[in-house]
Amino acid sequence: MPNVMKVGDIEVIAVSDGAITMIPTTYFAGTTDAQWEPHQRWLTHDGMYMSPLGCFVVRSKDATVLIDTGLGRVHGAGYRGGDLLDDLGAAGVRPEDVDVVFLTHLHADHCGTAAIRDGEVMRPTFPKAAYRWTADEQAYWTSPEASGQFIRKDILAAVASRWQAADGGTSLAPGVDVLAMPGHTPGHAGVVVSSGDARAFILGDGIGCPVQLTESEWSGTGDVDPKLARRMQESVAKEVEGSGALLGASHFPGLTLGRVLVGEGRRYWQPG
Repeated sequence: MPNVMKVGDIEVIAVSDGAITMIPTTYFAGTTDAQWEPHQRWLTHDGMYMSPLGCFVVRSKDATVLIDTGLGRVHGAGYRGGDLLDDLGAAGVRPEDVDVVFLTHLHADHCGTAAIRDGEVMRPTFPKAAYRWTADEQAYWTSPEASGQFIRKDILAAVASRWQAADGGTSLAPGVDVLAMPGHTPGHAGVVVSSGDARAFILGDGIGCPVQLTESEWSGTGDVDPKLARRMQESVAKEVEGSGALLGASHFPGLTLGRVLVGEGRRYWQPG
């Protein structure tokens, strides 16, 4: 079910496209079951990491921004997607209501519902929206070298005429600004929502799992540049911790925002 939150006067709705279920020591290569023992709160009862395909609707003034679009209708091998449009409908958001689709990066589990098949062709899912992501992300994924399971070139082609670059510092809507956060991919970016004294950081895959706020050196297998990704993570964590600002990311459990707190000398994420 959608989760409606407020950041000052701005409404943020967390919605889901589905989930990916993974063995935690496989996704976070090099970690062990013993290292995960203190972090059971992020695992299922059978020791798996269930990573939601979270997306966020931000309503600011007269603009509606959708951050990420999930995986799309894919089922099997631990992947389950395709729920986004139903979840948006449950939140009262129609595809034609969306003014801007901002993709934090172009991995398939973030752009998978940006376009849908209509007979023999792909068409943009959100008919009135501008599609935006960073210029570095566009350059990387449209290069001849880009290939593999993470890329959906059919979707990128379908929305190409709608694309506008949105680099760090770009305003997507009043109080909704792009935060450059490369590392997971070369042009990965998050979003900062600001209203009065309230702020929320929505980080895409800038932090893949809340455990990384505690185990700050752990990197997921999807990171193109793990060292840079961890530096970006540390920079945001330092800014957010203890400030009262909210923080969330696409794969954090619970479809919610939370706060970065410090206890016993270690950071942790407290949802809600």
